[in-house]
Amino acid sequence: MAIEAIKNIKDTELKGEEILKNAQAESKNILKDAELKAIEQYKGIIQQAKEQSKKIINSSLEQGQKEAETIKESGEKDAQEILNISMDKIEKAVNLVVERIVNVNGNS
Repeated sequence: MAIEAIKNIKDTELKGEEILKNAQAESKNILKDAELKAIEQYKGIIQQAKEQSKKIINSSLEQGQKEAETIKESGEKDAQEILNISMDKIEKAVNLVVERIVNVNGNS
């Protein structure tokens, strides 16, 4: 009986060692899987951030171009108004300046 008990204890110890080895191997596999998933998630997050930044940049560029076009159109309109000043207005302005110069110099 004692021999059987020792044999059972030895068998149990061997099974325990085998279970321990299997558990260690499984834990290593779990860690490897977790690392791979973490790397995949990291890459996915980086990719999403890049795509989002591209969208923001493109949107900002489009908005800037629209604002620039509005300013350009306004400037062109102002330039045309300046170029289209009638000769009558130019002559009146010249006469006004000459009149003031003469009045200032004539009164001195």
